[in-house]
Amino acid sequence: MENSYIIIAGGNGLIGKRLVAYLFEKGYHVGILSRNPQTENAFYWNPDKKEIDQNILPKITHLINLTGASIAGERWTEKRKKEIIDSRVNPTLFLHSLLPQLTKLKHYITASGVSCYGVSDIHKKYTEQDPFGNDFLSEVVEKWENASDLFAEQCIVSKVRISPVLDSKGGMIDAMKKPIGLGFGAILGSGNQWMPWIHQKDLSALFEFIIKHKLGGPFNAVADNETNRKFTQLLAQQMKRPLLLPALPEFAAKLIFGEMATLLIDGVQVSNAKIVNEGFEFQYTNLEEALKQVLM
Repeated sequence: MENSYIIIAGGNGLIGKRLVAYLFEKGYHVGILSRNPQTENAFYWNPDKKEIDQNILPKITHLINLTGASIAGERWTEKRKKEIIDSRVNPTLFLHSLLPQLTKLKHYITASGVSCYGVSDIHKKYTEQDPFGNDFLSEVVEKWENASDLFAEQCIVSKVRISPVLDSKGGMIDAMKKPIGLGFGAILGSGNQWMPWIHQKDLSALFEFIIKHKLGGPFNAVADNETNRKFTQLLAQQMKRPLLLPALPEFAAKLIFGEMATLLIDGVQVSNAKIVNEGFEFQYTNLEEALKQVLM
């Protein structure tokens, strides 16, 4: 995009690395914010100390914020819950405080999550118009997106509500592959809970589509939804490994993981109609084909 400069906060994470590589390949001028910049396209920032390379700010036309501590990194103690929220909201507020220096900023895009709708109705297919749920993950997304909305005083604001990402280098697939590969793979809970998903290539393309078409508002980044049972079976088939263990009961998951067990035993079915109606075309909509590509 001519005369544009895209800066990505959180560009060293898995999604960020994929997005940076994708945008470079497409010919965009891209940089990242990093606590430890080591390349020519990386610029120093430390949101905890409210420090940033001031020289980059007047050049930024598009700011993508992917920062945030891992939801599944460790058990959800009250301290960990605060860290999960603060790691998303505080960097956003810091970036917003820099608006007077962001004189060319046209578009602010934040990562978000499809976990915002709650898990109360497994029969409903949620859209961007549905309200937030009442659980912890919904609270995280609501506070995250509310902070991002502050940028609307100056530019377009987009919220990419990301579903679990299929990637060969980490994330959900990596976590599921390990027990299956060791012979400990199992369906979780009832197996009927929904698992929305998106291939990493489609996610990067979706970010570019939003930039190119100047789309504001929330968008569900989901290619399709599948039950935990079917998803686990397809993954095991692609790995040519049997599922020998019985399903992990819901009560056992809660004993092991506490409140964080919701990531395993609850699910939500999510619609992608809004971004599709804007003209976006997913490359991977068949789960079996997507898994095959990821596992190549």
